[in-house]
Amino acid sequence: MIVMQYRFTLPADYDMTIIERRIAEHGAKLNGFPGLLFKAFLVARRDAAFSEENRYAPLYVWESAAAMTQFLQSPGFRRLTQDFGWPQIDTWLALRLPAVTEVKSAAWLSIARETIPAHSDLSALQLHAPLCGWDVSRWQLLQVDFVGAPQEGKENYRVAYVASEDMG
Repeated sequence: MIVMQYRFTLPADYDMTIIERRIAEHGAKLNGFPGLLFKAFLVARRDAAFSEENRYAPLYVWESAAAMTQFLQSPGFRRLTQDFGWPQIDTWLALRLPAVTEVKSAAWLSIARETIPAHSDLSALQLHAPLCGWDVSRWQLLQVDFVGAPQEGKENYRVAYVASEDMG
Protein backbone atom coordinates (compact mmCIF):
# COMPACT_ATOMS: atom_id res chain seq x y z
CA MET A 1 0.00 0.00 0.00
CA ILE A 2 1.14 3.54 -0.77
CA VAL A 3 0.25 6.68 1.17
CA MET A 4 0.23 9.80 -1.03
CA GLN A 5 -0.29 13.47 -0.22
CA TYR A 6 0.09 16.81 -1.92
CA ARG A 7 -0.60 20.18 -0.36
CA PHE A 8 -1.72 23.44 -1.92
CA THR A 9 -1.04 26.46 0.29
CA LEU A 10 -3.53 29.17 -0.63
CA PRO A 11 -3.35 32.94 -0.06
CA ALA A 12 -4.25 34.24 3.39
CA ASP A 13 -7.35 35.97 2.00
CA TYR A 14 -8.46 33.00 -0.15
CA ASP A 15 -12.15 32.19 0.16
CA MET A 16 -11.93 28.64 1.52
CA THR A 17 -15.61 28.05 0.78
CA ILE A 18 -14.46 27.60 -2.84
CA ILE A 19 -12.46 24.53 -1.76
CA GLU A 20 -15.28 23.24 0.44
CA ARG A 21 -17.79 23.65 -2.40
CA ARG A 22 -15.45 21.86 -4.81
CA ILE A 23 -15.17 18.94 -2.36
CA ALA A 24 -18.95 18.82 -1.88
CA GLU A 25 -19.54 18.81 -5.65
CA HIS A 26 -16.76 16.45 -6.73
CA GLY A 27 -15.61 14.37 -3.73
CA ALA A 28 -18.00 11.48 -4.31
CA LYS A 29 -16.65 11.02 -7.85
CA LEU A 30 -13.70 9.12 -6.35
CA ASN A 31 -15.91 6.61 -4.51
CA GLY A 32 -15.18 3.24 -6.08
CA PHE A 33 -12.02 4.41 -7.89
CA PRO A 34 -10.08 1.21 -8.66
CA GLY A 35 -7.32 0.59 -6.16
CA LEU A 36 -8.16 3.52 -3.87
CA LEU A 37 -8.53 2.37 -0.28
CA PHE A 38 -9.50 5.92 0.71
CA LYS A 39 -8.98 9.60 -0.01
CA ALA A 40 -9.40 12.04 2.87
CA PHE A 41 -10.23 15.50 1.53
CA LEU A 42 -8.41 17.75 3.98
CA VAL A 43 -8.79 21.48 4.61
CA ALA A 44 -6.86 23.82 6.91
CA ARG A 45 -8.09 27.35 7.53
CA ARG A 46 -5.70 30.05 8.58
CA ASP A 47 -8.13 31.22 11.26
CA ALA A 48 -8.60 27.74 12.79
CA ALA A 49 -6.85 26.18 15.76
CA PHE A 50 -3.17 25.35 15.21
CA SER A 51 -3.16 26.43 11.55
CA GLU A 52 -1.25 29.38 10.15
CA GLU A 53 -2.12 28.84 6.48
CA ASN A 54 -5.07 28.10 4.24
CA ARG A 55 -4.46 24.69 2.68
CA TYR A 56 -6.06 21.99 0.61
CA ALA A 57 -4.09 18.80 1.29
CA PRO A 58 -5.78 15.50 0.37
CA LEU A 59 -4.33 12.26 1.69
CA TYR A 60 -4.72 9.00 -0.26
CA VAL A 61 -4.02 5.35 0.41
CA TRP A 62 -3.50 3.31 -2.76
CA GLU A 63 -3.44 -0.48 -3.04
CA SER A 64 -0.66 -0.32 -5.66
CA ALA A 65 1.55 1.89 -7.76
CA ALA A 66 -0.60 1.01 -10.78
CA ALA A 67 -3.73 2.41 -9.09
CA MET A 68 -1.91 5.59 -8.09
CA THR A 69 -0.58 5.98 -11.63
CA GLN A 70 -4.08 5.55 -13.08
CA PHE A 71 -5.29 8.44 -10.90
CA LEU A 72 -2.31 10.70 -11.69
CA GLN A 73 -2.95 10.15 -15.42
CA SER A 74 -6.68 10.87 -15.09
CA PRO A 75 -8.58 13.92 -16.37
CA GLY A 76 -9.55 14.74 -12.76
CA PHE A 77 -5.94 15.13 -11.65
CA ARG A 78 -5.15 17.07 -14.84
CA ARG A 79 -7.99 19.48 -14.01
CA LEU A 80 -6.70 19.88 -10.45
CA THR A 81 -3.24 20.87 -11.70
CA GLN A 82 -4.76 23.33 -14.16
CA ASP A 83 -6.75 24.96 -11.34
CA PHE A 84 -4.12 24.96 -8.56
CA GLY A 85 -0.71 24.27 -10.12
CA TRP A 86 1.72 21.40 -10.28
CA PRO A 87 2.11 19.91 -6.81
CA GLN A 88 4.98 18.14 -5.14
CA ILE A 89 3.61 14.71 -4.30
CA ASP A 90 4.91 12.99 -1.18
CA THR A 91 4.65 9.21 -0.93
CA TRP A 92 5.29 6.72 1.83
CA LEU A 93 5.20 2.93 1.95
CA ALA A 94 2.44 2.03 4.37
CA LEU A 95 3.55 0.41 7.62
CA ARG A 96 0.18 0.53 9.41
CA LEU A 97 -3.30 1.38 8.13
CA PRO A 98 -6.54 2.23 9.92
CA ALA A 99 -9.93 0.79 9.10
CA VAL A 100 -11.74 3.03 6.60
CA THR A 101 -14.55 3.40 9.16
CA GLU A 102 -12.07 5.06 11.55
CA VAL A 103 -11.07 7.56 8.86
CA LYS A 104 -14.71 8.31 8.00
CA SER A 105 -15.64 8.91 11.63
CA ALA A 106 -12.83 11.43 12.28
CA ALA A 107 -13.49 15.15 12.30
CA TRP A 108 -9.78 16.01 12.16
CA LEU A 109 -6.57 14.48 10.92
CA SER A 110 -3.25 15.31 12.63
CA ILE A 111 0.07 14.61 10.92
CA ALA A 112 3.56 14.25 12.37
CA ARG A 113 6.63 13.74 10.21
CA GLU A 114 9.96 12.82 11.72
CA THR A 115 13.39 12.01 10.39
CA ILE A 116 14.60 8.45 10.80
CA PRO A 117 18.21 8.82 11.97
CA ALA A 118 20.93 7.05 10.00
CA HIS A 119 21.79 3.56 11.24
CA SER A 120 18.53 3.27 13.18
CA ASP A 121 17.22 -0.15 14.07
CA LEU A 122 14.35 -0.09 11.57
CA SER A 123 12.66 -3.03 13.25
CA ALA A 124 12.32 -0.91 16.40
CA LEU A 125 10.55 2.11 14.87
CA GLN A 126 7.93 3.42 17.27
CA LEU A 127 4.58 3.47 15.44
CA HIS A 128 2.06 5.34 17.57
CA ALA A 129 -0.61 6.34 15.07
CA PRO A 130 -3.30 4.40 13.19
CA LEU A 131 -1.70 5.33 9.84
CA CYS A 132 2.07 5.08 9.57
CA GLY A 133 4.36 5.08 6.58
CA TRP A 134 7.96 5.63 5.67
CA ASP A 135 9.73 7.36 2.85
CA VAL A 136 12.98 5.46 2.51
CA SER A 137 14.40 7.93 -0.02
CA ARG A 138 14.27 10.76 2.56
CA TRP A 139 14.29 8.53 5.68
CA GLN A 140 11.11 10.06 7.00
CA LEU A 141 8.45 8.48 9.20
CA LEU A 142 4.85 9.62 8.78
CA GLN A 143 2.33 9.22 11.59
CA VAL A 144 -1.31 10.21 11.09
CA ASP A 145 -3.98 10.32 13.79
CA PHE A 146 -7.71 10.48 13.05
CA VAL A 147 -9.12 12.56 15.89
CA GLY A 148 -12.05 14.63 17.13
CA ALA A 149 -10.06 17.86 17.57
CA PRO A 150 -6.78 19.36 16.32
CA GLN A 151 -3.61 18.43 18.21
CA GLU A 152 -1.02 20.96 19.28
CA GLY A 153 2.40 20.57 17.69
CA LYS A 154 1.08 18.71 14.64
CA GLU A 155 -0.09 19.59 11.14
CA ASN A 156 -3.91 19.61 11.48
CA TYR A 157 -6.64 19.36 8.87
CA ARG A 158 -10.40 19.18 9.05
CA VAL A 159 -11.69 16.10 7.25
CA ALA A 160 -14.18 17.53 4.74
CA TYR A 161 -15.05 14.22 3.04
CA VAL A 162 -13.71 10.68 2.69
CA ALA A 163 -14.02 8.80 -0.60
CA SER A 164 -13.36 5.07 -0.55
CA GLU A 165 -13.38 1.96 -2.66
CA ASP A 166 -16.31 0.48 -0.73
CA MET A 167 -18.43 3.67 -1.10
CA GLY A 168 -19.99 2.95 2.29
